[in-house]
Amino acid sequence: MSSAPPLTPLTTGDALPLDGRLVHLPPSPPAGLATATDVVRDHLTRLGARFGPGGPASAAPYAPTGPEAVIGLSGPHPGQNAELTLRGWPVGDPTPFDETAAQAACGLMAIHGRATGGPRPLGLDYLGTVAGVAATQALLATALAGLRGVPVHRAHVSVAEAAVFSLGQYAAAATAEEEPEHVPTPPYRRTARPPFVSADGVRFEVEALDVGPWRDFWKELGVPAKDIATSWRHFVGRYARAAAPLITTLAQCAARHRYATLCLVAERTGMSICSLRTLADRRADHDVRYDDDPWELRELAQDPLTGDRPLYAGGGDGFVPRALPGAPRLPLAGIRVVESTRRIQGPLATRLLQALGAHIIRIEPPGGDPLRGVPPIAGDMSARFAVLNAGKEVREIDIRTAAGRRAVAETVADADVFLHNWAPGKAAQLRLDDEDLARVNPRLVYAWASAWDRVPGGARPLGTDFMVQAWSGVADRVRTPEDTPAPSLVTLLDVLGGHIAAEGILAALLARESGATAGRLRVDSSLLGASRVLLRPLLRGVGRGPAAPPATAASGFVAPTSDGLIAVGGTGRSAEHALATGVSTGATGATGATGRRPATAPQSGDPAPDLSSAPSATWLKRFHEAGVPAREVVTDIASLPEDPAFSALFTHHGCALPTPPWRFS
Repeated sequence: MSSAPPLTPLTTGDALPLDGRLVHLPPSPPAGLATATDVVRDHLTRLGARFGPGGPASAAPYAPTGPEAVIGLSGPHPGQNAELTLRGWPVGDPTPFDETAAQAACGLMAIHGRATGGPRPLGLDYLGTVAGVAATQALLATALAGLRGVPVHRAHVSVAEAAVFSLGQYAAAATAEEEPEHVPTPPYRRTARPPFVSADGVRFEVEALDVGPWRDFWKELGVPAKDIATSWRHFVGRYARAAAPLITTLAQCAARHRYATLCLVAERTGMSICSLRTLADRRADHDVRYDDDPWELRELAQDPLTGDRPLYAGGGDGFVPRALPGAPRLPLAGIRVVESTRRIQGPLATRLLQALGAHIIRIEPPGGDPLRGVPPIAGDMSARFAVLNAGKEVREIDIRTAAGRRAVAETVADADVFLHNWAPGKAAQLRLDDEDLARVNPRLVYAWASAWDRVPGGARPLGTDFMVQAWSGVADRVRTPEDTPAPSLVTLLDVLGGHIAAEGILAALLARESGATAGRLRVDSSLLGASRVLLRPLLRGVGRGPAAPPATAASGFVAPTSDGLIAVGGTGRSAEHALATGVSTGATGATGATGRRPATAPQSGDPAPDLSSAPSATWLKRFHEAGVPAREVVTDIASLPEDPAFSALFTHHGCALPTPPWRFS
């Protein structure tokens, strides 16, 4: 499935990007930051860092005003040291923090709940995972800046800022000046949606990239043509809106057939189909058993006729970073990245690199990327497209022609990175693989952001977010209110996959600049690799007995108050919540003044306390005084940029656009 020949993994050789560096972590992370710091620890050590003394020398004692961790990355030379401050909420917010509160405040609960009747915790520490990757990006970028002579030494990031940035497409669409996307207020209308259930009880997802396979598949199952056409419009819009209100006849017709029959129909019609796999299934897979890295960072043999000397030969006392006169205080200033990508994963990766200071050249087909014109519109382009691609230099090139391929080669001749997310084998077919582009630029970091990676094990379904969620076990953890597995219609893996791709590119650039490798570098990442990062706390311990489930967002609850909806995190033990609230855990049948039933903690079955006797502000004050994380649940995404807690995290150019999650100094 790869578009490249077998390579030598850099991570199995003698040199790694962070060889000789020490990572300094606090003895124990503050409340709510365990997931993010665990991701930082895991990814930095995979890249060669070793543990140093707990906390850098400059780290001040943790302030009691809110969770904060200081993480250091030190090198053999003073100019290579990097320091990161990681928080839960942005600076100035002293309230208790955890994943449940963050999902409520940043809009993830509302977006995830659009398909299931109302705001709902995801059941995974998703925002903490994203923030951990963003924190690792900041440390790698700061270390890279030290090698390149860019005056950056410290970085700051919060889980909330990483969340707002990563979910920015939804806020942009909801705030577009021209016909903003309507975001319903809960309780949402419950509708039929994938996954479907076969006659023999198999839950499955389907995927089609054009209407032909969709039409033929459902027609053969007996669905009326009108229902097929109406459902197709909602089906293709689910990636943007996180909702898929399909006609119920689709589910009814699917339920008449055994899964084996449905697979045969899918094969005949070109529909992609995938049964939902469990975490137990996933633990048996090769990449999980061997704990594969989230990226494949590989060294290719350097042509001695085209080789080049690294900026820093590594080791010794001769470290002399290249100075960049007048460079702005962003770590990737002067780095040029060329991309040929579509949708979310690839464009988000380069948007992150752009936010770190890189200059991005975006290759689009003649006439431009069709997604530029998808409503809602903000200014001269799609609001969602603007979040990922505004400010990038665009060159329209037909890569299918010989002239177009020459233009690509000319574009990458003076670039540092080339990234694409083409289908497997397309790069070789176009003669734009790593070997082809190395002939014009031997120092080029070649990057591929794919769906399925190089993992062996036979054919895979179409490589889209929801199919990877179904296959990878993510859907097994993300549950409906009926406690049945179902992929979230939030593009969880596209977003996390974009972060992983950017992280891998930063690691490759660091390896190149530090002299950790003398050959050409290639870095591959995938949605499947992103799923491993997200599920790692649940998949670890493979081969050593069952792993103990970590404390996750599932330990909190969502409940109505007399005037709204709040989410409460903490330990999840109902006795502690009752102590903080002064109420007993009521019967699950009680309803508040809103007419909504109080939720239970996902996958725990514990009833939530009845909070309908007082307004949200009263309960939040009581919880915060007791040290329990709690926030009002955002139900209207359009209101997020106006929230005083988050308004500074947006700019406005035809719609609300999120600002980068980091600050550097």
